[in-house]
Amino acid sequence: MEKRTIGGFIAALRKANGMTQKELADRLNVSDKTVSRWERNDGAPDLAVIPIIAEIFGVTCDELLRGERKSPTERAEASENADETTPKAEKQRQRLLKSTLTQYINCSYIAMGISAVGLIVALICNLAFLKAVLGFFIGMLFFAASIVCQAIFVNRAFLSVEDAGLDEEMLSGYKRKVICLAQKSIGLAVVFIGFCAPMLLVGANLGLEAGSMLTWGAVGAAVCLLIYAIVLYFFNAALIKRGTYTLSGEELSAYQHNHKLKRNCAIVLIALLAVTFVAEQLTTSIWIAEPFSLMKGTTFEDYDSFIEYMEQDISADYEYEAKSYGDAVEVVGEDSGAGTYYDQNGNEISEEEALTCRLEDRNGNVVCEYVARNKNVVTIRYPAKDGTVLPITVCTRQDLKEAEQTAAARRAIFWSVYGIECLAVVLVYLRKRAR
Repeated sequence: MEKRTIGGFIAALRKANGMTQKELADRLNVSDKTVSRWERNDGAPDLAVIPIIAEIFGVTCDELLRGERKSPTERAEASENADETTPKAEKQRQRLLKSTLTQYINCSYIAMGISAVGLIVALICNLAFLKAVLGFFIGMLFFAASIVCQAIFVNRAFLSVEDAGLDEEMLSGYKRKVICLAQKSIGLAVVFIGFCAPMLLVGANLGLEAGSMLTWGAVGAAVCLLIYAIVLYFFNAALIKRGTYTLSGEELSAYQHNHKLKRNCAIVLIALLAVTFVAEQLTTSIWIAEPFSLMKGTTFEDYDSFIEYMEQDISADYEYEAKSYGDAVEVVGEDSGAGTYYDQNGNEISEEEALTCRLEDRNGNVVCEYVARNKNVVTIRYPAKDGTVLPITVCTRQDLKEAEQTAAARRAIFWSVYGIECLAVVLVYLRKRAR
């Protein structure tokens, strides 16, 4: 029989056995259009189908891949060494393997695209419609679908080379590429899940502003990526131990070096993060009740100047607020001038009665009385001693604003340290890992 391509050889074998494309397709559990494409050389059978086709037509896999029957001499030699494969058949097998891997890569890109769409939909729900929680759960549907699809693609990729006659080294390399790409695809979904996780921190009918979304999303993504890396550390070790794929001598040596390096880098990173965390907690224990404890305020050493300051008629920068003064409550509306005051029994009282405050010493004796007209004051601090509460520190809204900025800057410093530590350890690993 003259030399043919694999598709032409299948067509010739089918016709020689009096089979239609539909009959062959039914036996292979594929469509007749698929068989037609094979015979037109518009595609090729998966490697897993090659042994089935060979069995149907009574030829060897080697002959099918070569696209021709072997001569009697070649058959005699093949019977002496059944495992030997001709160069042409081996080349055809590698081509089919590459085609199968390419199909898997394209499917994996689809899974990654599903994750990306999920992230976009979640962000739109959060930023455009202010539905952060809804956006998270809709995004989760896409992320879960991406992971499930990737698992299906991996399973199909493994089945496509089952019983395909590949040598162990080639099959192992194929499986490693499939698993590596799957881990990257699933890792992308995990990072997106972490990025969207802060959406759960707000109310059901609220949205997370862009700045907070970016900041906390990056933190969530980093945490999820770290957890995923730890899982992969043990998962890949389990795959090698179970023999899912094997490594050559040099590859095994590099893997063992990198595996040990990852463990050491993880220990160093955990130690660094722990030290920084302890330092942050010790520091914040000094700055109790941030940012209020950071407010500097104005300190008064005598009662007269303090009372004069507190009785200045200064309004606050708010549109609506309910504020308590001792036993009285003031309700100020958006467009109202002076507020209306009520005592605990609901009886209307005068402004002066409502705003009168008293400071007591340690023994409960009133040492200072004033009318709190200065509504720009946030809080006052004083030590309760015997017979006095001096000095008195008064903090305004401006003091609070400055304290909030200071507290935010200090938090940013610690978060920057965390990020620098993580980045430094990653760079050390990338530099020292075996390739």
